[in-house]
Amino acid sequence: MNFPQLMKSKDKAVTGLTSGIEFLFKKNNVDYIKGWGKFDSSTDISVDLNDGKTSNIKAKNTIIATGSEPSSFPPGMFDVDEKYVVTSTGALSLEKVPKRMIVIGGGVIGLEMGSVYNRLGTDVTVIQHTEVICPFLDREIANAFQKILKKQGLKFECNTRFLTGVNNKEKGVQCTVEGPKGKKDLEADVVLLSIGRRPYTGGLQLEKAGLKVNEQGRVDINKTW
Repeated sequence: MNFPQLMKSKDKAVTGLTSGIEFLFKKNNVDYIKGWGKFDSSTDISVDLNDGKTSNIKAKNTIIATGSEPSSFPPGMFDVDEKYVVTSTGALSLEKVPKRMIVIGGGVIGLEMGSVYNRLGTDVTVIQHTEVICPFLDREIANAFQKILKKQGLKFECNTRFLTGVNNKEKGVQCTVEGPKGKKDLEADVVLLSIGRRPYTGGLQLEKAGLKVNEQGRVDINKTW
């Protein structure tokens, strides 16, 4: 496998998709501004433009569609550097195929990335705190899915929770986990942190628009709004 060429193909696909959206904007006469926007009121938005200038927009209705970002552990517990301890973002930009990878979180994103690197030759171990992967799925389907991934070569540590981690760039990354048989240490070249995603709402000044967010950063809503 020519891994650098694989990454180039990925970058080309991403560029094609984003430039395609830009083309559709132009084709359909949709104005767009490149920068960071935030609310000044429920009808006023200020934008810090990428070129260093600022712009102001007034609108009666605004759709908040800022997406999400990977969830992480509390600061200092196991810091992400996107090289040795990575999120899905860093996992898509590794410089080489790691020999060993630990995936913390047996959800969709972690299993997707883990199965990709498994097929590239990486020894992948998945740490999942519940009895089975993808606990949101029908149990029978989740069990069948886990058996399929095991046949492909993935290893699973279920009913196991992450305790601590140390990023040692010379020896790799060490993790301490606790499962049904007690605590044990695991080592890998790369750890993929995949414990869910959270709304990307920081810095929007939602309070100035009269909006409230919960602890996860989600905008509080009810049955009608």
